[in-house]
Amino acid sequence: MPLGKDRCILQSKALDERAGLHLIIQRSLEEALLPFYRLQRILALVGLAGLAVTLVGGALIARSVSRPVLQLAESARKVQHGDFEARTDIGQDDEIGELAGSFNRMVAGLQERDRIRSLLGKVVSSDIAEELLKSPEIRLGGEEREVTVLFSDIRDFTTLCEGRSPAVILDMLNRYLTRMNDVIESQGGVVDKFIGDAIMAIFGAPLVRPDHVDRALRAALEMVRTLAELQNELAAEGFPEIRIGIGINTDVVVAGNMGSRDRLNYTVIGDGVNLASRLESQCKTFKTPIIVSEKTLQRAGGGWDTRPLGEITVKGKSEPTRIHALIGEGADRPEQG
Repeated sequence: MPLGKDRCILQSKALDERAGLHLIIQRSLEEALLPFYRLQRILALVGLAGLAVTLVGGALIARSVSRPVLQLAESARKVQHGDFEARTDIGQDDEIGELAGSFNRMVAGLQERDRIRSLLGKVVSSDIAEELLKSPEIRLGGEEREVTVLFSDIRDFTTLCEGRSPAVILDMLNRYLTRMNDVIESQGGVVDKFIGDAIMAIFGAPLVRPDHVDRALRAALEMVRTLAELQNELAAEGFPEIRIGIGINTDVVVAGNMGSRDRLNYTVIGDGVNLASRLESQCKTFKTPIIVSEKTLQRAGGGWDTRPLGEITVKGKSEPTRIHALIGEGADRPEQG
C-alpha cells in the first residue's frame, strides 16, 4: 500500500498466537531495495572493468601479433627489391618467432645464391650462370644445336708486347677484352672463353635466338668500331695501332657442359667451331678484319655488305669453303654516284 507518494511493503509478525496479536510493519519499497541497487551498481562497475580489461588485453595481444607480422612484411618487401641484408628480429619464442627465424634463414640462402650468381657471372657469361643455377643437377653432356661461332684475335700481339711491362700489357688487354665483351653481350652473344688475347663467342646458345646469325655479324662490325675508339685512347699512351681478325661460321654443333665431373665448362664443340677459328686466322692472309663463311651468309637475314674472297681449303677439311669479307650492314653501304 502507498505511503505518501512512495510504494510500500507490509511485513506481519505474530506477537501472541493465542490472543491473535500481530505486529504490522510498513516500509518504503525504495528503501528496502537500496541494497539491491548498490549490488546492481557494483556488478555494473565490475562488468565495465572486465570489458576494459578485455579490450586492453585484446589490443595488446593483437599488437604482439601484428607488430612482428608487419616487420616480416616490411622485410619481405626489401627482399623483393633485392635487399638481401634484410633481417627480422622479433624477439619472441613462439610460432611467430619461429616463422621469423625461417624467414631469416631463407634470406640468407637467397643472399648466398645471389653471391654465387655474381661470382659465376664474373667467371662465365651471365646467361650460362643462369642456365647452370636453374638446373637441379649439373650433368656432363650436351645437345645438338645450330649456333654461330665467332673467334677474334689481336694481330701481332707478341710484337705489341715487346718492350712493355706485363702490368702495362695486362691493363691494356683487360680494357680491350672488357670493351669487346660488352659489345658481344649487347648483341645477345656469350663469351665462351678468353684465350690470351683471343675471344671465342657463341650466338644461339645457351639461349635460343632465331636471329643469332645477324646478331653475330652485327657484333663483329661493332667490335671493329669499338676498337677504333679504344685505339684513340691507347695511341695517347704510346701504343701502336692494334688490329684484330674475326672469323664467323654457322653450323650445327654440340652445346653443353664439357670437362670432368669436378671441373666443367659450358661450351660448344664440332667441326663448325674449328672452321670459325680457321677463318679468323685467314684474316691476315686476305688483309680484312672480318671473314664469314658462305653458310653464315645463307642463314643471315640479308642486307649485309660483303665482298667474295673465293674458296679456301682449311686444315682438317677436304672440301673447300667459300668465304666472304664482311664490310657492313646494308645501311652502312656507301651510295654509288
